[in-house]
Order: sequence, then C-alpha cells, then structure tokens
Amino acid sequence: MFREGLQIGPYTLIRKLGKGGFGEVWLGERRTKFVTTKVAVKLPNDEQIDHETIKHEATLWEQASGHPNILPIIDADEYDGQIVIVSEFAPDGSLDEWLKRNGKMSPERAIETTVKILDGLEFLHSRNIIHRDLKPANILLQGETPRLADFGISRALRTTASSQSSDISGTFAYMSPEGFDGKRSVQTDIWAVGVNLYQFLTGKLPFPQKEPSALIAAIMMREFEPLPTDIPQDLQNVIAKALAKLPENRYAMAGEMLEDLRRILRNEAVSDFNQPDSRQTFPAEQVRRIRQSAPFSANNSQDENETIVRSAQSFG
Repeated sequence: MFREGLQIGPYTLIRKLGKGGFGEVWLGERRTKFVTTKVAVKLPNDEQIDHETIKHEATLWEQASGHPNILPIIDADEYDGQIVIVSEFAPDGSLDEWLKRNGKMSPERAIETTVKILDGLEFLHSRNIIHRDLKPANILLQGETPRLADFGISRALRTTASSQSSDISGTFAYMSPEGFDGKRSVQTDIWAVGVNLYQFLTGKLPFPQKEPSALIAAIMMREFEPLPTDIPQDLQNVIAKALAKLPENRYAMAGEMLEDLRRILRNEAVSDFNQPDSRQTFPAEQVRRIRQSAPFSANNSQDENETIVRSAQSFG
C-alpha cells in the first residue's frame, strides 16, 4: 500500500522504518521552496483507528512537547483518507535497538540516561499526563539524549490478538502490578522506569518469564531477579523502591527518584528508604481474578487472547 516516493499530504515517504500490528512507520520529508525537513510518519491501518482517541491523544502529545527529553509531535491529520501521525525524526534509533547492539550500559551511563527520562516524565506528570507505555522501544535517541515518544497514541490504534500476540508479552514486561487491573498513576510510570533502569544495567528484564500468564504472576507475586553484586547498593535500593509491588511504596514523584539518582552520581548517600517487606505481593484476590481472566497461551480461544490484548491496550 505504501511505497517509496508516495506523497501523503505534504509528506514524501523515503524509506520504511518499521512495521507492526498498528501499521507502518516511515522516514518522510516535508519539502518547501527553501527547506527539506526529515520526519517520522506513522501510518495506522485504516480499520484499526479510533479517530476520537487519536484526536485526544495527539492533543496530549502536543501539550507535552517543548521539553528536551520529549519527542515533539508535528502533525496529526487525515490526508486523502489516510490518518498520519508525524513527529520529529530521531536519527539514532531507539534504546531498544541500542541495547540489542550493545547489551547493557555502564552504571554511570544507565543512571545518566534514567535521570533524563525521569526529567521528561516529571514534565509530563506536571501536566497530568501519564506516559503508560514506557519501554526502550518508545525511548528514541538523538546522540546520547533519550526522548520519550508514543505515549497515548498506542491506545488509539486497535490491534487483534493474531497480529499482536508476539508484542503483548513485551508490553507486559514493563507493566506494573496494578496496571493489569486497569489502574494507572504516576507510580505506574515509576515502575516502568525501574524496569528500564534494571534492563539498562543488566541487559535483561527483572522478570524474565516468556509466557504471558507466568510473566503476569511473577510481576504480581514474586521478587525480581537479583541484581549483580557489582551494582552499588544505593542503586539497587533505588530500583527496589521503584519496583515495590504496591504503588504507595514506590517513589511518590518522578522528581524524587531523579534526585536519588543524582545523589548517586555525586557519590552522596541517598535518602532513607524504609523498604517494604520484599515478600509483599499484590492483593491475592486481584491476582487470582486477573490471572483467571487473562491466561494467555497457545491453547486459548480467540476470545481469551483478545482479553489479553485489550488488557495491554488499556495500559498502553
């Protein structure tokens, strides 16, 4: 359907950057008499678009633009029947791609990267916007500067279990325990930051289970995999607080976690934690109900798998 050189409104498609259940992302150009600007053009599949949600979420994204660690949206419109969502082009790819090439970060780089992510989140939260889908694939790079992208828009792009089942466990890996119950708050994003920081340091996920129902159970009921012993204890404490099972036991604000990480960079002691019992889990009745409603496996019916997809979309 889409091809190199295709003109959609003021944008010329140059090359495909990616494809998923939602549609395609292309490198595009907007050409004027004097300037040619490279942009990222997201082209959703027509049958998967919720127009009202697109409008709402694009408005939120526009309100969040203007911070150095947030990728600005440029345009969200419809041209000749095709919805387009256009943002600045980040030429250095995503953190997900960086991790696949490099494995993991040094503690100093991991902390510095996370500080910038938290700075962007603090900006979002000050405008009452929750990112809801914070993972390396949605954190783009310009040089070594991380920029948050794609918050909210994913909720407007409807997918099916058949097209997205391979992506769902990846989404679940960054979801907080309460996220599986449809609850979102600042602490939902704090949890995701903790997962990302753990991954930056180790190249692995804190909950490595592959099968989604096992992953859900681990996130809600088990401790995360121990960090390597060479990770400084203060940094381990920061991650443990971010990954507390109950939201009230996490950092109250992104700025609090940011300041603790800055203290570590300055070789200063971080604040006292009063860590919750590491054996504490999400309420058992909610765990049971969620697992019963979302036992994703190859043996599930289409309706059961759709339940899993809807759960992930309500989070993202």
